[in-house]
Amino acid sequence: MDAAATVSVIAEVIAWFALASGLGCLLIALLIRVVDGPWLRTEAVVVDGDGGSVVRWFADGAFYSRALSPDERAHVTNPDEELAYYKQREPRRLRLHEPPTGRRVVGIVGIVLVGIAVVATVAGLVLMFVG
Repeated sequence: MDAAATVSVIAEVIAWFALASGLGCLLIALLIRVVDGPWLRTEAVVVDGDGGSVVRWFADGAFYSRALSPDERAHVTNPDEELAYYKQREPRRLRLHEPPTGRRVVGIVGIVLVGIAVVATVAGLVLMFVG
């Protein structure tokens, strides 16, 4: 077995491993998106009162409000125009911080791995026909 054939076999193994891992990551990212759903940006207003703080926002054609915990209130930087995120399927759910980036990271890793699989496949095919 010459060097070109050896590299071709190694490229094929890398391609299969990267393809399986990449498709697995993309499937996980898709499942997270289906289960969690998209979060949309909105402007929220924080109102401080005697009974505590309340956050109010407009989403999906209606106004919503909920009480803030003291920990959430401590992280509010601009009570008049606080950037918030609500769940598209359930506009009553609100976060005062950006949704976790885990889904995005898993999706990017999946795309990179599938790209590596494509490059390794092309390299293996070229070496198979040239060598």
